[in-house]
Amino acid sequence: MTKGLTPNFWRKYFKYYDVLNYLESYKELLDEILNQLNPREGELILDAGVGTGNLAILIERSGAKVIGLDFSPEALEIYRSKNPNAEVILHNLETPLPFKDNYFDKIVSNNTLYNIPRNKRQEVFNELFRVLKPGGLIVISNIHKDFKPLKIYLDGINKSFRKNGLIKTILLMIKLIEPTLKMFYYNRIIQKTHKLDNQNLFDFNEQRELLSKAGFINISENKMVYSDQGILNIAYKP
Repeated sequence: MTKGLTPNFWRKYFKYYDVLNYLESYKELLDEILNQLNPREGELILDAGVGTGNLAILIERSGAKVIGLDFSPEALEIYRSKNPNAEVILHNLETPLPFKDNYFDKIVSNNTLYNIPRNKRQEVFNELFRVLKPGGLIVISNIHKDFKPLKIYLDGINKSFRKNGLIKTILLMIKLIEPTLKMFYYNRIIQKTHKLDNQNLFDFNEQRELLSKAGFINISENKMVYSDQGILNIAYKP
């Protein structure tokens, strides 16, 4: 993982991560990923970087089976607290995946691969290609190098005003002020650390290039998501 973002940092980060479930811009991101993934009953799907399981739980509602992989035991523990039957594997994506070739129907990864050092990313994409079945779909989303956490938050508040009204939004903001400030603090650390670490956040066409070099085809154009602070691509294994 990126230098400076230690396991202890991620332990603290995931403690407050689920405050994002109240943010309209985050909910819209998950909805868009789910729409692109289009999970179906009986499919086997890898969530590479499952975190606290927010996306995986939405996928499971379709009847698909999800295997959630993450390097953080604290994140997986939170996921299990939401779904005791969750199938999870503690694993660092910088090492070969513990699955046979052509194993999954689909793969999804949200805001995870930006933490892989740039010189190791191609190996990770190659591994994702290896374990995906021919004809399988991959959906990848990551924050980009100009990522600004405040824009995500302000956009989420604005959307909440329109959806829930002023009073409900203000009451929610008051209720969530402590975890929200914590998340701002941790996201600021992520932003600063990546800038110090040779601009490690994704360049705007980097995902497409990595997918192409790994062998994926029909790679989508960049779709701006997460209040335009993230980039989403889909692709297929021939």
